[in-house]
Amino acid sequence: MNEDLKEKLKFNIAISQMKEKEKIVMNKNKKKISKGLGIAACLLIATTGIVFAKDIGNIFNNIFGGNASDGVQKAVENGYVQEVEPTYIESDGIELAVESFLIDDYNFDMNFNVKLSDKYDAKQMQSMQLYDMKVVDENGDIVFLTREAEKNIAEQNDKAGTPNYHPLFWGGYGMYADVTEEHEMTLHLTAYNGEKQTFPKSKKLYVTFSKIQIESHFESNPTNTIYTGNWKFELDVPKEMYNREIVVYKVKSCSDENTKVDNAILSNTALKISISETTTDKIDYELLHARPPKNISDMIALGKEYVETSDGKRFEPSGRSDGDGGYSIPQEYNKVVNYHQTFNLTKFDATDNLKVHIFTNKGEEIIIEYEKDSF
Repeated sequence: MNEDLKEKLKFNIAISQMKEKEKIVMNKNKKKISKGLGIAACLLIATTGIVFAKDIGNIFNNIFGGNASDGVQKAVENGYVQEVEPTYIESDGIELAVESFLIDDYNFDMNFNVKLSDKYDAKQMQSMQLYDMKVVDENGDIVFLTREAEKNIAEQNDKAGTPNYHPLFWGGYGMYADVTEEHEMTLHLTAYNGEKQTFPKSKKLYVTFSKIQIESHFESNPTNTIYTGNWKFELDVPKEMYNREIVVYKVKSCSDENTKVDNAILSNTALKISISETTTDKIDYELLHARPPKNISDMIALGKEYVETSDGKRFEPSGRSDGDGGYSIPQEYNKVVNYHQTFNLTKFDATDNLKVHIFTNKGEEIIIEYEKDSF
């Protein structure tokens, strides 16, 4: 099988998994809305623009929007968030300022406040995205990139004779917004990093973008209009974020001896587990490429897992629509898949022992017991 086909199959599998996770997130967020109120907005997967929840204001309790996980919300409730004194930068009648942000090993979230001139009506806007947003730290390390920014950097590297064959930001992201006033809104960015990669421990963040893409109902303002400017923000990262530490949970036992489980990692915003090789047959790419895609019969059923602390509390998968959790499909043909999942458990609810319950598509339960590693 050639490399192009394998990459295409890998992409299609990832998209199908993320669409399934969208349904989970949408159902979870519907429960957060007051009884009797409707919502016309839906959540999109990582590479799409912002989706607007019109006139719902503060119905979502999460400060980072409906796409952020309950684990992030728990961190916010415990003061793990940095509020920023807004500095507005204007272009084309669009003013933006960073309001707040959060960065942890696996989650990066940021809020922008947007003020619009009288020629715009926020309620008439269908979507918006910060088209070429880039976030780097004081060391020049890339914290976050939108796909357009990543493409631009890769092209520059190609022209310079240093081709970049690998993604510069290995993760997923979503953008979500709610209208707060007729000419004002809040933009929420939620991003997660890859299965093995973590966000850098940065002391400063430099946020830049020069293009904002807006879709609108106005006839005088065609859809997919790109507005240009020079938006730049410099942010100080609080000590508790750049000095953060993770907690390692070692595997104590697993009810299925054929399941090879890695240690679990707990941060301020999430618990992440991974299984290096799921109990499945070798990948049948033709089966996975079927429409609709079909899982191999004994792969882990996504969305049914949960983690249980020793004090009896139960935590579900994070359910973010930016793709946090699922399978990693290897490049090589006929290799087993790698499974990973992120849960809403945070260090604020941690106990010395944990149990993770996962279920196969055959309905079989696998229980993994973890204990906190001693330092």
